[in-house]
Amino acid sequence: MIGGLVVASAIKPLPSYLVASSTIPTGTLVSGAAISTAEVDLGSLSEAYVTSSTPIDGLSVTAVIGQGELIPLRLVGKGLRPDQTAIRFVPNLKPAESIVAGSVVSVWQVTETEDGFVPQRIVSVSEVLAIEFGDGLFAEDAPDVELLLNLDQSTLVLAAVAAGYPIYVLPLP
Repeated sequence: MIGGLVVASAIKPLPSYLVASSTIPTGTLVSGAAISTAEVDLGSLSEAYVTSSTPIDGLSVTAVIGQGELIPLRLVGKGLRPDQTAIRFVPNLKPAESIVAGSVVSVWQVTETEDGFVPQRIVSVSEVLAIEFGDGLFAEDAPDVELLLNLDQSTLVLAAVAAGYPIYVLPLP
């Protein structure tokens, strides 16, 4: 009897879960992302992850998912969370080469005071959604940078852009 249970459990197929083949940035459609499958037994955690049979049409990633990670259901949905927005702007200097979609950055502005120019961090942590360089003769040296921000952060960035302050995007370790 016990031998039969061991054999039956050994030949039972394992559930197949979706795995990020490369880093998946926020906002990417799950159906268009680089994904693979892995057959694993997650036990009681099985309901928390996307399986190969989970309907994913029209669903996108709501936060970055690292390469090799199982795709959690809590990070898949229709669009951004209610407290999130995306802002696109051109920083005053070209961002570091290490900054790509999915990178974590901070945003700084420089204001002029009586004591001279003062750098101020206006966003401590944000995710880069996209970096796009322009084409053609009149393209700017610095690319358009699109960041995922909460509503308070977006207000600060928009105020800095409207005021014409120099804005810089810096990588975080």
